[in-house]
Amino acid sequence: MRKVVLMFGIVVCFAGESLAETWNCGPATDGVYSDSVQCTYDETTKTLTISGEGEMGNYASTEDNGSTAPWFGKDIVHAVIEGNVTSIGSRTFKHAYNLTDIKGTENIISVGNTAFSYTSLKSINLPNVQKIGYTAFLESEIEYINIPENVIFGIDGHNRSVFGGTKIPHCDTTNECWNCGEKFVQAGVGCVSSCPEGYTSYYGFCTRTRYTLPEADAATSNDNENMIEWIFE
Repeated sequence: MRKVVLMFGIVVCFAGESLAETWNCGPATDGVYSDSVQCTYDETTKTLTISGEGEMGNYASTEDNGSTAPWFGKDIVHAVIEGNVTSIGSRTFKHAYNLTDIKGTENIISVGNTAFSYTSLKSINLPNVQKIGYTAFLESEIEYINIPENVIFGIDGHNRSVFGGTKIPHCDTTNECWNCGEKFVQAGVGCVSSCPEGYTSYYGFCTRTRYTLPEADAATSNDNENMIEWIFE
């Protein structure tokens, strides 16, 4: 009888274990990633948690055009950034098709190349970001993005490749859009020759300094003259 009880206790112990893996993911030196930032994937909650201090490392493409991040291919639905992590590395979430939300991005100042390409992420809050890399949101489902007005896009300030294949217009610093020529884009209206009262032209589309972001924290949904509103239905 004692043997049966002991075996049962062992089963309960294993059943309660969290199926999580952790990797160092700070900046790499000679291919070895620093422990200044760590990334943990929890298979039970399908969450990738990025925690630590400073920048993340960057990842390269694999032969099948994916990512060399050790969690590549895992079913990531949620992402959380903790501590004082200041960047999201290149290809961090590339081909994380089921990624739908990310929290804790207030301290992010840099988003790497192809970081969110081919994901289901629809909105992201980046109030302090300074640079968004090449193809960062390529072919993603992004519709809403909070950013400061002075963000540097992709290569030479162009956002055509950054937002290619999304609902956000592919414009550049010359106010030229693929679909509107030299006109502006107004949400729900299309191409217009000039922006209506209360709007200003910004990178080829009509926007306001007040912004709205679904599921934004109350602290970030207040008026802020340095933020803009990108809403494309």
